[in-house]
Amino acid sequence: MADSVLLIDDDVDVLRSVGNYFEHLGYEVSRELTGEAGVSPFDRLRPEGVLLDLNLPGDTGWDLLRGPLLAAAGSPPVIITSATTVSPKRLAEFCCAGYLPKPFPLATLVATIERLLPSRKADEHE
Repeated sequence: MADSVLLIDDDVDVLRSVGNYFEHLGYEVSRELTGEAGVSPFDRLRPEGVLLDLNLPGDTGWDLLRGPLLAAAGSPPVIITSATTVSPKRLAEFCCAGYLPKPFPLATLVATIERLLPSRKADEHE
């Protein structure tokens, strides 16, 4: 079974472009538009990483971080994405592995992925 990542973002363009990039690296990608929908993939996969938007309709990214699912899935590294500023203290409180302020350049995403998911290197797949 391929390594997997979970993308939870209400921006379809982000899901498409970031998801395509992860697939290019060989990951199985689960794309979800809401926090509620983001819960269902945990039934079938243990993601190697999670890219999580904080400002979602309904359950927010904060709600997912507060819940038990991430710990039950082996506490994969969570990279927070948000158009609003998040303090380092707040990120540390929830043990977030990274933070990408929106809009973020693809090069920043690549560097973050390579730092957090060292089993994949972008230059090996280009």
